[in-house]
Amino acid sequence: MNPAQDIIPILKLALRHHREGNLDYAKYVYQHVLGIDPQNADALHLLGVSVYQSRQYEIATDLITQAIQIDSTKPLFFTNLGNAFQKQGRLEESAQAYQQAIQLQPDYAKAYNNLGNALREQGKLEESIEAYQQAIHLQPDYVKAHNNLGNAFQKQGRLEESIEASQQAIHLQPDHAGAYNNLGNALQGQERLEESIQAYQQAIHLQPQFAEAYYNLGSALGEQGRLEESIEAYQQAIHLQPDYVKAHNNLGNALQEQGRLGESIQAYQQAIHLQPDYVKAHNNLGIVLKEQGRLEESIQAYQRAIHLQPDYAEAHINLAITFLLQGQLTAGWKEFEWRRYRKRDFKRPLWDGTPLNGKSILVYAEQGFGDSIQFARYIDLLPNTDSTIIVACQAELKSLFKSINRIDTLVTKGGKTPNFDVHVPLLSLPYIFGTTLKTIPARIPYLYPNAKVDSIFLLDNNHKFKIGIAWAGNSEHGNDHNRSIDLKQFECLLDIGNCEFFSLQVGEHREDIKQYGYHHIIKDLGKQFTDFHRTALAILQLDLVISVDTVVAHLAGALGKEVWTLLPFVPDWRWMFDRSDSPWYPSMILFRQKKVGDWGGVFQQLKFELMQYTQDTQD
Repeated sequence: MNPAQDIIPILKLALRHHREGNLDYAKYVYQHVLGIDPQNADALHLLGVSVYQSRQYEIATDLITQAIQIDSTKPLFFTNLGNAFQKQGRLEESAQAYQQAIQLQPDYAKAYNNLGNALREQGKLEESIEAYQQAIHLQPDYVKAHNNLGNAFQKQGRLEESIEASQQAIHLQPDHAGAYNNLGNALQGQERLEESIQAYQQAIHLQPQFAEAYYNLGSALGEQGRLEESIEAYQQAIHLQPDYVKAHNNLGNALQEQGRLGESIQAYQQAIHLQPDYVKAHNNLGIVLKEQGRLEESIQAYQRAIHLQPDYAEAHINLAITFLLQGQLTAGWKEFEWRRYRKRDFKRPLWDGTPLNGKSILVYAEQGFGDSIQFARYIDLLPNTDSTIIVACQAELKSLFKSINRIDTLVTKGGKTPNFDVHVPLLSLPYIFGTTLKTIPARIPYLYPNAKVDSIFLLDNNHKFKIGIAWAGNSEHGNDHNRSIDLKQFECLLDIGNCEFFSLQVGEHREDIKQYGYHHIIKDLGKQFTDFHRTALAILQLDLVISVDTVVAHLAGALGKEVWTLLPFVPDWRWMFDRSDSPWYPSMILFRQKKVGDWGGVFQQLKFELMQYTQDTQD
């Protein structure tokens, strides 16, 4: 009897058990066959496949390689070898195996699809797309290839094509949950959030245990500001997949945005517990610890993130902000230089503080109006050695900055700039000059608006105490929900005798005056403010400015006007902690929340101080 003929029915029996999911018995039979015929390529291959399905990928690779050494003519052997390599992250070898399968069988659609997967994981997106397209060309109804093509298009940023590919996969297989999930990703990338949410919800409807779809749903809901629903989606993703690290991290983000800081910390810590080298979670933990005022712990979290990824600019910048908040200016300025990675790329060299020796220098604003006003003081410190100083600032500040005599040429930020020899960002000057708490340049005023150019008329020529107020900053500022307040908070001040109130507010919040019926009590000056030069002229006619942390506070301080600045529990770095004065602005007094969100306490103190202040000035 021919042993090979005896083996065939045994192999068929093993294969039947294999397909039914009885892997242990199938392995036993394959090994029995190999005991009879050690050179049986089919048995080696199928044993390798069964081991692969048991997640023993290295052993699978060895077995399938042995099968190929015996019989190198079968495309399926190479395809499964590619699968085993891919699971081990050996992507180059995986791609080579798939290519060998294609060489043996040029119309092998599955091999093209798998090749696309290996290339996509290597970041070779264009080649990956070509492989998927060839798979579809060979087999137009190949659902997986359409879905994978959509995924690759999305990673390449070709969102419209990604949507088309995902929709084609859905057309071919309407119950394909993965295709709906990918469709949601592409729609979310186009900011079509409502459609994106519907796609994720359909994916979940089709596959209720689909943790990734819940995670993506949470992300889209969060972008819509539907935080409670976003949190629920992340929690469901975690319920289905407790080790879902990104879901724990994003849950922390949503909880933080909702002000649930303790729970947010727990979520980040769980993400770190699951993946100790998860850099983003360490950075995010640092942010929320800072919001709680736990600065030393915050610094430790940022430093761990930097230890894990030394070039992680965001963690360096956050570390800088926390150092500055502590008053550790030397350490803070040094770390703050990491923000330059996202700044304008000039061909001319960056100035490092060396003598200019007649060279021209471009100093340019980088961030908000308040930053530009605060650090404009440094322009006067630049070396006066026949050098030419060019300053690029926001258009709204140009008229105001004309009063800085040290500036030779003033241009609009983002506009055409004259030729220059070196350049420096405005906020790098404190680092270059080695500014400490004791050496902050505080010669006030350092801005001098020209009343002959513009005129602002406030008032009747009476003897009332004139107070300018600002209650809201830029709504797009990342911390605006903490620093801006409701105008109604000021109501307790409005009935203090012998006071007259003027709004320095611009933008949409000017309407708050009418909304609360204060238009007979608060005079709205904002409609006259076409730029900050006009705002400055108005401030100079006031006796006092009361402002939240916004550009008005900086402007009043730079003009030397008495200004009371209202700060949240954890303020912006420049106001530091535990002090009622500001080394940046000698005429400023700081009124701080004693606990998170407690503006009521701030205004109680403010009312007492204002009543005392106005009485003292009358006396």
